[in-house]
Amino acid sequence: MDVKLLARRMRLEGTERRARMLSAKVAVGVLMLCLPAAWLAQASSCEGPPLIPGTPGMPGAPGSDGQDGADGSKGERGPPGRVEDFRDAGEPGEPGIPGFPGKFGPRGPTGAKGPPGPPGDRGPKGESGDAKTSHQSAFSATRGTTFTPSRARPVRFDRVITNVGNHYNNRYGQFTCQIPGIYYFTYHATSRGNLCLKLKKGRGSASSESVVTFCDYVLNTFQVTTGGVVLRVAQGEMVWLEPTEKNSLLGGIEGSDSIFSGFLLFPEANV
Repeated sequence: MDVKLLARRMRLEGTERRARMLSAKVAVGVLMLCLPAAWLAQASSCEGPPLIPGTPGMPGAPGSDGQDGADGSKGERGPPGRVEDFRDAGEPGEPGIPGFPGKFGPRGPTGAKGPPGPPGDRGPKGESGDAKTSHQSAFSATRGTTFTPSRARPVRFDRVITNVGNHYNNRYGQFTCQIPGIYYFTYHATSRGNLCLKLKKGRGSASSESVVTFCDYVLNTFQVTTGGVVLRVAQGEMVWLEPTEKNSLLGGIEGSDSIFSGFLLFPEANV
């Protein structure tokens, strides 16, 4: 009898315990439903109670690239680059179009004389020489102008007849010695009045000397004056005719020529 009562009591206590647990679960569920509604109702007027932060979530997948932005302003020019290794340099470019020639610059100073060059090759053997043909000098020229020559200046005999060796200069009327030796000089001058001619020798007008002077005196009639002399002439010396104040020398007239001549007689022994 006591055993049955005890069993019944235990069943009643178990039933009450399950009823209480069920009531607690219902209350918690209602509370969980009511709390969010209460927070939402108060959100318009005040903040709800702070919540405990949750754990950070996993990073999301990268998004797609955005659009290119606008170009920025041009920066300042940087320092020139350096080539650390000549192999880093690029290939040389094509030559540009040549520019126009520039103006001629001023002439520079004369440079120093360079050293003598090496001796050249020996030339071929020449032909046998002949003193009679290797030392020749002769000239003969007439006066082709009609005006009277200037006083104390060389008479120009400009029309060359013979000029062996080209030692006579018809522009200045002077013979220049290239082969030193003994020479013979002569002249034949046509005049119509008083005439005096000097045969001069020297290395120029300033250092000249009068060798001989020939004069003839007539009045209004044609005459021919002639003269000659044998001279020793050194290389570089000049010989010419020069009038004085008595000057009526003619030239350039048919039948009234004036002529100046000279030629080598004997060259110097050491030539």
